[in-house]
Amino acid sequence: MKWNKDLIIVKDNFFNKTLFKKIYADLDRVKFVNRFTKIKANKQRIYFDVLLGRDHPGCIALKSFFKDELGVNVKTLLSYYFLSTKHEEPTIHTDLYKINCIIYLKGKSRINNGTGFYEKNGRADVLNSHIGFKENRAVFFRANRKHASLQFAEGATGRYIMTNFIK
Repeated sequence: MKWNKDLIIVKDNFFNKTLFKKIYADLDRVKFVNRFTKIKANKQRIYFDVLLGRDHPGCIALKSFFKDELGVNVKTLLSYYFLSTKHEEPTIHTDLYKINCIIYLKGKSRINNGTGFYEKNGRADVLNSHIGFKENRAVFFRANRKHASLQFAEGATGRYIMTNFIK
């Protein structure tokens, strides 16, 4: 399969079981830092992160997937663990890199813990599509596509993800 800018790819059971268990356990050992202290934007108060190194086994697996399954050689990969809490409204945004990959790691399997994709309707950004949260599910999309966590909706809870920005 070749990467296409209009694709949203959803892959369940992204990491093999051994690697997923290792990453899952890692979430309890790492120190998350509030992004607001780094970015100084109010919408970042609900997000906490840990920067991952290039040699992180999840990063290595992700690069292999891109090359083997999508025919894409990753030039730059910036990866984080993210912890986000329930919030009151969507934080609709785009990202700077070419491709975004979110891997859901730990949380309740619900639509309202997943990711929404938005399109313009007049002046408003309107929810067009959504992907529900399921542990070990990867979601790939072009980084300039408007998206947001759905954790503002009823029944949402906190969640851990591995987010990856790819050139």
